[in-house]
Amino acid sequence: MEDVSRRQKAVGKRQKAKDKKQESQMELIKKYRLVIIVVLPILILVLIRSSGLNHFKNDAKKWAESSVKQSNIMTIEQVVSPSGKNLIINLDKEVSQISKLTGDVQNIQADSILSKKHVNLIMSHDVPVLLFSLDPGLSAKIWMILSQLGCRNIYILTNSADNEVFKYKFRPDTLLN
Repeated sequence: MEDVSRRQKAVGKRQKAKDKKQESQMELIKKYRLVIIVVLPILILVLIRSSGLNHFKNDAKKWAESSVKQSNIMTIEQVVSPSGKNLIINLDKEVSQISKLTGDVQNIQADSILSKKHVNLIMSHDVPVLLFSLDPGLSAKIWMILSQLGCRNIYILTNSADNEVFKYKFRPDTLLN
């Protein structure tokens, strides 16, 4: 009996020590609760972001490659196709240059291209989206902005591929390796 009572006391002491340890851990958690709530999600996001590319936005190298290779430029002669499945966005007030093209022509001013309605229109099309302006620099800028937003299958429509604006080498903000 004496052994049983000694064992019970030992078990009781261990249980009390264990309870005391849990209490001290709970007090520590309560004390630093705000720090844990704020720092832990930020730490998780930083680890996700640093573990690889393309977790939040597209890699600049990928969308800038077509501009460097000038594969994002189409002439009016290249666009003429029997299917006529293109979305042509006219950034100018005049449509005379692109009137002979087949496809859905939308007249959108350059300063309103980033409205939610227009961006959704561009993103919802699976067909090529062609940006046209008499100022090829304007359509190139709009192409770059839309590419950064994640729009794909977008091209700059121009009168001729021998335009002076397109002869300059594209130099993005990031390094291309």
